[in-house]
Amino acid sequence: MLGSTGSYTKAAKQLHLTQSAVYVQIRKLEQEIGLPLTEQVGKKVFLTDAGNEVLRASNCINDQIEELNRSLEHLRDVEDGQVRIAVTSAANAFAVDLLARFQQQHTHIQIRLDIANRKEVLESLERNDIDMAIMGEPPQAMDLIALPFHENHLIVIAAANSPLPRISAISLADLAKETFVLREPGSGTREAILRYFEEHGLEIEDRVIMNNNESIKQAVKVGMGVAIVSRHSVLTKIEAGYLREIAVEGFPLQKMWHLVHRKGKKLAPAPKTFKSYLLQHQYVRTTTELSQIIS
Repeated sequence: MLGSTGSYTKAAKQLHLTQSAVYVQIRKLEQEIGLPLTEQVGKKVFLTDAGNEVLRASNCINDQIEELNRSLEHLRDVEDGQVRIAVTSAANAFAVDLLARFQQQHTHIQIRLDIANRKEVLESLERNDIDMAIMGEPPQAMDLIALPFHENHLIVIAAANSPLPRISAISLADLAKETFVLREPGSGTREAILRYFEEHGLEIEDRVIMNNNESIKQAVKVGMGVAIVSRHSVLTKIEAGYLREIAVEGFPLQKMWHLVHRKGKKLAPAPKTFKSYLLQHQYVRTTTELSQIIS
């Protein structure tokens, strides 16, 4: 103010302070930095070089404070926030559909979606790079809150022209004799499949390993083997006749999709609203789990 007015009196008036209060504050600041900030020439007061430097720095600080206030206001406002979410590739199509329906109701919320394998999603959670994630089976070891919100049926698929029976269900033992196309070690789906066969005293060979579901679907389509995948991820290809669901005793495996975030994570209004939307509009197993949407 002083630099633009050239007068302690005018500066004090614009700041709604007394002239003496402005003068005292200038003197205190000069003592703090050890340089004069003003000089009087005639009846006007001018800023020294040091005064101009302090003025420029003050303006920058004021701009940053205003920007901070705007950013904090965005965080307070549900309709002007951001949701940072990662989904495992197995949940890709399913999760994108959910996000699209959510954004139709909250058009001003920005969605930042990262599709990755399970290991990469867990690393993003560990680094706190994302607000939350959607995955099949969350690990027990990590300090996470995992809320099951929708059924995830794992089914057996084969090529459309596969010689496997089209109507009658085959036994799990006969299925174990087939060539399997499996996800890479560390995949939640892979772990669930191997554990299921082990529980039934059976082993399967991972002769073909793929690091994403799209590759698995393509491999099965051209006859490289059978696979066990989430039904959500292959519905369109089954309907189009590229793949076929195989009837197997004990299938589909009944699993759940989970909404996952770190314990103690302070969700901003936008991701908290998405969490609430997801749990209220999808399958929730218990009222206890539904009550956790506000936690």
